[in-house]
Amino acid sequence: MSPALALVLVFLLAPMVLVAHAEWASRRRRAFAELRRQPPCRMLSDDENAALAVVRALTGCAHDHQVRVVSGAFGNASLFGARAINHADLGEIAVLLPFDAWRHIATDNRAEVVLADGMALVVRLNGFHIVGAQRRAARTTAAEEAPFEPLVLRPRRHRVHSLAPSEVLGMRMENAAEVRLRRHRPPRWTGLLVALLALGAAAALHDDSPFWLQLLLCSPLLAIAALALWLARPRRHGPAAPQRVLQVRGRLADFALHPQHPPLWLIGSDRRIELPAEWLGSGHFVSGRCIRLDVRESDGVVLGAGPHWSRVEDHLHHPPSGALWPLAWLGMMLVVLLFGWTSSDLISDAGAARADAWRLWWLLALAITLWQPIRVVRRTRHALRRTALYSAALAERPPPAH
Repeated sequence: MSPALALVLVFLLAPMVLVAHAEWASRRRRAFAELRRQPPCRMLSDDENAALAVVRALTGCAHDHQVRVVSGAFGNASLFGARAINHADLGEIAVLLPFDAWRHIATDNRAEVVLADGMALVVRLNGFHIVGAQRRAARTTAAEEAPFEPLVLRPRRHRVHSLAPSEVLGMRMENAAEVRLRRHRPPRWTGLLVALLALGAAAALHDDSPFWLQLLLCSPLLAIAALALWLARPRRHGPAAPQRVLQVRGRLADFALHPQHPPLWLIGSDRRIELPAEWLGSGHFVSGRCIRLDVRESDGVVLGAGPHWSRVEDHLHHPPSGALWPLAWLGMMLVVLLFGWTSSDLISDAGAARADAWRLWWLLALAITLWQPIRVVRRTRHALRRTALYSAALAERPPPAH
């Protein structure tokens, strides 16, 4: 089997997988819409709403206050474990099981849930109740940590169940530099060249074959051209208007929803934040430390932590290298060259003008392909130098404000 035929088969199987996934997702959306149309059995109590604050902080989901009933059997039972939140399917409804709700699962289940964005949060499940579960988790955390607290010299590792809510000290709007950092993603011109070369290789495959066969043979190249254009387009994250930035004080806590996933960071028990990875490596941002942060309200991104910690200043003095982009363009160009090599027989029988254009295409494609490894080496050296300088600068900074 030729490499070109293998790629064609791969691109034939991909739509089949996408169609099957779309059908599965459509059934889940219909089931969730039917549940939303179901009349609520009661309203969420204040105690239940307070107990769900931890779930809101960890997941970032905002739920309603109308309690509905779902019945049936759970799927994914083998994935349950002793975690703060477990994901499962109750029938065709995606649900979140907080605390130890998974221990109350039976063959036939009756759950009271509140609805969030595309999923349901369990409030009651058979003998489980969110208020009692949150209190049990807080008591268990206090009992586990109390014997060790007097012996520990470093800040104690707090769990989210025992944290106090964060305190909002003030509010401001994003400045121009913060808006530009959030929204400015310039176009990547190499991606446009890759797309044009892929379209040129697709045009070279034109012969006397039926149109559907030509389209089938060109589909991998068309997919690469579309992917390159999508990656090359300028990015704009969020609205152009400045967003609200909250000055928040509280105790940091890292929390793992799943052992195989990176931990989430909270400030207090009610606000999820996103800290720069380099700041976490500095040793100044540790679980249990009381800290004051400038947090963008819309997405929880930390913009500052006192006078010496600024995401904008760090990006200005230590910009990212983008060393992975040349690898992406190199992979795409290798596939384009493979299809160009299989099209050489068609071009050899064409006219002189078409043959000259094809030779020009080959020169340009080889030049762009060979330039990418050089860019990888240069950007990798820049990334290593940036990491060393940035780490040294972070080590010299005073601790963040508290």
